[in-house]
Amino acid sequence: MGGMPPTRFVCDGYTGAMSSDTSSVQPDAHLANVAANLQLVADLAYADVALAVPDGEGRLIVTADARPATALAPVASSRVGAMLLESEEPEAYAALSTGQPVDTGRRRVARGITFTTAAFPVGAGEAPSAVLVRDIAEQVTLAPGRMESAFMDAAEELIDVLRRGSVLDVRDSSPFSTVRRAGDGVLRVNATGRVAYASPNAVNIMRLAGVDGRVTGMQAAALPGGGFGISPVLGTNGAISVEAEVADRVLGYRSIALADGALVLVEDLTEAKRREAELKVKDATIREVHHRVKNNLQTIASLLRIQARRTRSEDARHALGEAIERVSSMVVVHDLLAGSDEERVDFAEAARTIVDLVERGLSGEEPRVRASVVGATGRLEAPVATSLALVVAELVHNAIEHGFPDGREGTVEVTLRRGGGELVLTVRDDGVGLPPDFDPASSANLGLAIVRTVVADDLHGTISYSSVRGTSVKVTVPVRDE
Repeated sequence: MGGMPPTRFVCDGYTGAMSSDTSSVQPDAHLANVAANLQLVADLAYADVALAVPDGEGRLIVTADARPATALAPVASSRVGAMLLESEEPEAYAALSTGQPVDTGRRRVARGITFTTAAFPVGAGEAPSAVLVRDIAEQVTLAPGRMESAFMDAAEELIDVLRRGSVLDVRDSSPFSTVRRAGDGVLRVNATGRVAYASPNAVNIMRLAGVDGRVTGMQAAALPGGGFGISPVLGTNGAISVEAEVADRVLGYRSIALADGALVLVEDLTEAKRREAELKVKDATIREVHHRVKNNLQTIASLLRIQARRTRSEDARHALGEAIERVSSMVVVHDLLAGSDEERVDFAEAARTIVDLVERGLSGEEPRVRASVVGATGRLEAPVATSLALVVAELVHNAIEHGFPDGREGTVEVTLRRGGGELVLTVRDDGVGLPPDFDPASSANLGLAIVRTVVADDLHGTISYSSVRGTSVKVTVPVRDE
């Protein structure tokens, strides 16, 4: 088998890989549908399966493949993008040229596993558009149990369906694909609508759903939810995926019509749905808590405003104004959390609101100092976002208040950058700059003291100052990458 460097292609929602010199190979919706169902075929067949498409020179190039989770596979890794040599894969080339399935029983050995290969032409008419290659280990075929035999028979029937055309949803004719999931039960329903085979998992699921007696032999429509999840595909060429609530159970059906009946995968979703409902309640409770915290903080801010209006001391009024800004910055974060489905917020969005609040609070509707926010942070955990909100409010307030005395005009820019496991917040102004004797560690400024404490203790970050054509304060905080 020879290898070629792969290049990517996308077709009808399916992403695969093609050989770099096979531009003439054009995947279509049917091949994309086959590729999307390969894992189901591999698991049912206990076999490695690959979809190969001929290029303009008649060579077969693997465009999709799957290895079984149910058995050892003779193929060690993906062959996507590789060319199948005719000398090694004569069955594939014979199926392509004759338009008929080929299974010679020829035995080969790879990775210490003896296996046989079968090939199935894919596409309607006498000129197949692709070949499905199945490699199955001899240890699977020598002495299969009843379940293994039933699964392999179903896989062969499914291959026959897939090679003739796309599997479409019976409700809207959209492409249908599925895989086996842990805990799935497997049913084989015959043309008369009776269950011809039920796997042990399927029997257990039906028992929990209230079925007494043997599942095999029952009419599929009489199974819990069977009228919704199985009956609609019988006698059709389609498939369906539905959830059925039966008594106190929730069953998920994925049914595919075969030439003679249907293949059905059924799973018990009861516990998963219960946990999902619990999570929804928990999320709603958390959002309500954030909503109440926001309301309480707004009440505190209102009380501070009332007190500020009544005080006669300018210093006290100024201090109360700063306290209102701090509370308001936390309100912004809790407001975003109250409307979020998770305990994270887009901090850049919060920062813009906070900066606007500080700017209008200090300068009114026509500010002499313009403040802006650039950059992005992605979503941050709630505690980190709340602490950073306070830092932004304090630094922007300080920049406007102390950087532009005596009515000076200017700009303050907040820059946000995230990457490499850290978030960098920079507040830069073009004001008068820092005093020559400025020492951040000993500064009596309350806002800077709050920033130092929050950055060091809450955020475990660092802070640095510089004064070149204004003042720049840089805060670096460790964060988890998204």
